[in-house]
Amino acid sequence: MMKTAKGAIPYLLMVAPAVLLLAVFFAIPVLELLHVSLLTEQPSPRNPVPAESLVNYARVFGDSFYLRMTLNSIMLGICTTIAVLLIGYPIAFYLTRAGSYERTLISVACLLPMFINVIVGILGWYILLLPFGVVQQTLSSIGLVSGPLLVLRTFPALVGVLTYEHIPFAVLILVASLQAIPSEKINAARSLGAGTMRIIRTIILPMTMPGLVATAILVFSLSTSSYLTPILIGANRVPVLPLAIFSYGTELLNWPLAATLSFILLVLVAVISYAFAAAMSRATRRGAWEIV
Repeated sequence: MMKTAKGAIPYLLMVAPAVLLLAVFFAIPVLELLHVSLLTEQPSPRNPVPAESLVNYARVFGDSFYLRMTLNSIMLGICTTIAVLLIGYPIAFYLTRAGSYERTLISVACLLPMFINVIVGILGWYILLLPFGVVQQTLSSIGLVSGPLLVLRTFPALVGVLTYEHIPFAVLILVASLQAIPSEKINAARSLGAGTMRIIRTIILPMTMPGLVATAILVFSLSTSSYLTPILIGANRVPVLPLAIFSYGTELLNWPLAATLSFILLVLVAVISYAFAAAMSRATRRGAWEIV
């Protein structure tokens, strides 16, 4: 028993810095966020330690406006995640099988948004989507639309811009997952008579599920908590939680309510991400092919 404990000490020392960073920069701030969300009013010199209660949570869950913002945030994350996976997975699949010239060209095109400032990229989309802007003029010239294109400040516009922002991350993760598939398994399946669709369904998708899940969690988290894109593209026409959190925290100086909305958003993202990962792992029987 003593030998086992002594043998575990080097491993504990190796993970100690990571655990310390996680505790200092995540666990403690989250606990402080929870504490602030329970305050009944903003701390002030007259009342530096307000009473604690669940009044802020009751206010949020009892108001349809906050519930609509929460639903908008979740749906924005889900729609963006689906769009990113539908676009990014075929691109990543093609990159693993393209020639060197095509691979370089497509990789540069996919990764180029990462080298552009986020605000510059969003403002570029803002100009493109303006009524009678470039998109409007292009569609009008080919006869698809006749009036002003009212796309800006809508939910689909938010999904489109967020998809553009997150495609590079998806392609990087999915390419790494696809390249890790042993070619021997695909060749063995072909030699046994399996068609392309069956190989994709029974080999490629299950074996790339870790990359798909990681991409989905990353994109969903970033999209649900995004602030710049909703404020510039959607303004206040599409109310989401990050806009309310920023407003209550900086403009209205209602820190308890801002902390309440932040903690609710954090819990929702964590629960949905874990549920999605668990569901995908069970549905695809991840790891079953590893015994072949």
